[in-house]
Amino acid sequence: MATSHALEGQPADWLSDNEDLLVRFGLNDEDADARHRNRGAQVHMFTDARLPRVAPDRVFPNVVAVSRGAALSIQIRARPRGPLGFGFRIATGAEPVVDRLYAVHRADAWGFRNVTVRRFQRDANLITIDLMSARLGHSHRLDALQQLWTCDITIWDVHQFLDPISARVYTRNHPRFAPTRPAGPVPTRRGAALDAIGGATLQVNAGVIWADGSAEQTFERIQVQAEDDPDRDFSAQLRVHFFVVDPD
Repeated sequence: MATSHALEGQPADWLSDNEDLLVRFGLNDEDADARHRNRGAQVHMFTDARLPRVAPDRVFPNVVAVSRGAALSIQIRARPRGPLGFGFRIATGAEPVVDRLYAVHRADAWGFRNVTVRRFQRDANLITIDLMSARLGHSHRLDALQQLWTCDITIWDVHQFLDPISARVYTRNHPRFAPTRPAGPVPTRRGAALDAIGGATLQVNAGVIWADGSAEQTFERIQVQAEDDPDRDFSAQLRVHFFVVDPD
């Protein structure tokens, strides 16, 4: 194993791009393979993190530090601009974890929709984190692995879609669900980041997001007929760096 580095940061319950997008990385406790992998595993989230010994001037706005090989769940809590819901993408610099999935179920009292992803969209593999240095070799160059060190979570608005079960088309003027009335101030979802005194330090190495194992999650299917361009007109985007926590 490569020499670990001290990572200092502010502990967070949720990572945020703006008040309309919150993301939480946790341990996957739904899939059988994931539960086996995650015995004794840990996951931490930090904002404004630094590696003071090797890169004291560099700030990592959002960091996920996790035990090597652990399987993750990614919870997205977002409030789109329109009444129908949002599309989302979770993508590394190399390829997407999920490319185009949609949250078009009923919003909560504050207008947020929640969705959790536990697998890659294409291959039904678990979302896991491995050591970057452990993947170096003839088939994996450093520049290629560095593209897997980060992922971007992007959301955009949906304007029209067809529900194949009901055969109904929903639009901004004819939404699937009646608009919710605001229920007062949105409850804070970043308590640890706001209330922590000082910060926290972990011994870590760079990690990469990796497809491995078997996941059982299935996704609802809809036919989207009109939406914002996720590359040019997204409503929020959050970038995360991954690190592997040294075992105790």
